[in-house]
Parts: sequence; structure tokens; C-alpha cells
Amino acid sequence: MAFDNFNEITAKQPYTYRRNPMYDHSFVILKQLEEGESYEPVGDYTVLDLDEDSMLSEKKVMNLVALMNDSDDLIDMRKETGTRLLYYKAPTDEPNKTRIIFYTLGAQGVSTENAVLSLEEGLEDA
Repeated sequence: MAFDNFNEITAKQPYTYRRNPMYDHSFVILKQLEEGESYEPVGDYTVLDLDEDSMLSEKKVMNLVALMNDSDDLIDMRKETGTRLLYYKAPTDEPNKTRIIFYTLGAQGVSTENAVLSLEEGLEDA
């Protein structure tokens, strides 16, 4: 294993996540405060497909957080899921909020709602 980018890997990232202590199928998205080293909640990722393995859900959140941190180091889950993940950026009442609904498209050709990502700040490229 090469440690060429060890400092980059271990550096504190602007975004991170934690499991939601109030709901088993949800994760809290956190953003680092500018003036300190603590994080504040800015959104959540809620799994709608309660049959989905919790480890798979967490890997999806890891990839979303990596993308929010402008990282290309993503977990390849194609072999685990056997489905395509689609998304729709849903309209919100406030311009600085983002809501994205994720769908899975299986072999039957029918998409089903999988999860919802809600953020209190807008995503420019979502």
C-alpha cells in the first residue's frame, strides 16, 4: 500500500456524515464550521427502501460525501447492487435548499424510490 497521499487522506474534510441516532435508516450530513474545527448538521440522507442492507446504504453516503468534498475516490458498488441508481432534483420552497430523490432501476425496468438527500444549502452541480 502506498502512502503518497497520506496527509491528504487523513486531513479533515469540509463535509462528513454520522448515523442518525433518531432513525436507523438515516444519516446526518455535517459541514465543518469555518471558524472552528467542529461540524454542524446541514442535511440528511434517508433510506426509503427498508430492505436495503445498511452497509450498502452507508457506502452510498460515503460516495455522496466524497463527491461533496470534490474527491474522485469513490467506492465501486456495481457488483453489490446489480441495479442502476438514478436521481431527480426535486423542487423546494427555498432556493438555498436542495432535495434529491434517488431511485433504483432493476432488471424489471421499473424504478423505485430508494432514498432522499436533503441539504440546507444548495448544490450548484446537482
